[in-house]
Amino acid sequence: MTHHVLGVIPARLASTRLPRKPLHPIAGRPLVEWVWRRAVASGVFDAVVVATDSPEVQAAARAFGATAVLTRAEHPSGTDRVAEVARREEWRGYPVIVNVQGDEPFVRTDHLQAAVALVREGWDVGTVAVPIPGADEWRDPAAVKVVRGDDGRALFFSRAPVPFPRDGAPDFAHDLYLRHVGIYAYAREALLRWVSLPEGRLERIEKLEQLRALAAGLRIGVAVGEPALGGVDTPADARMAENVLLHTTAPTPQLERATP
Repeated sequence: MTHHVLGVIPARLASTRLPRKPLHPIAGRPLVEWVWRRAVASGVFDAVVVATDSPEVQAAARAFGATAVLTRAEHPSGTDRVAEVARREEWRGYPVIVNVQGDEPFVRTDHLQAAVALVREGWDVGTVAVPIPGADEWRDPAAVKVVRGDDGRALFFSRAPVPFPRDGAPDFAHDLYLRHVGIYAYAREALLRWVSLPEGRLERIEKLEQLRALAAGLRIGVAVGEPALGGVDTPADARMAENVLLHTTAPTPQLERATP
């Protein structure tokens, strides 16, 4: 079998807002298990790997059936952790690598499919954005905005409310107002180049590592879809996730893809 797509779930044990986040129990399972199950069930990947800095997380992941590897503790980002896995001998044959964030138990199959499809169509990196519903989210610095070109290319990512209408109020019925969803599919060469780059000046200001890639000329395609349920960063998020996992099923959004 020829392997094509590798999914990597970075799972760092330390977390400020939700202690021991990957192992936090939600509806009877650790958070990282829900993410892994979602990734495996998507059918997008030929292999899924949990990449962690913690032997405890590794042991827990192996106990629920995942392939789990220990990675260096000093990685500054999940992207660096993903790249370490991609460089290992057993996964060097995968041309497309996807960073599946370890706190996203509701990551959507069609979002993953769209990000991977963008790389296969020629983009260096594929990612996803969703419409911003209103001014509160648009102004929220925790919500990362992306400005998208006519061909679907990411022009800029920012915590600021962009694009900013000079002569009036923003029209959120228009798809110019987009929030970035933190899914990344990378062509292998693009991932390895990304992590070889020094921290960029724009990245340093906004605290957004994707600006390093943009500033260096990597082409990031952005698919647009309907909103998905959010990640788990706080105890309140964990309670919400448990309620959803026990009682509901998320809807399937439609996606608009970029054209390279």
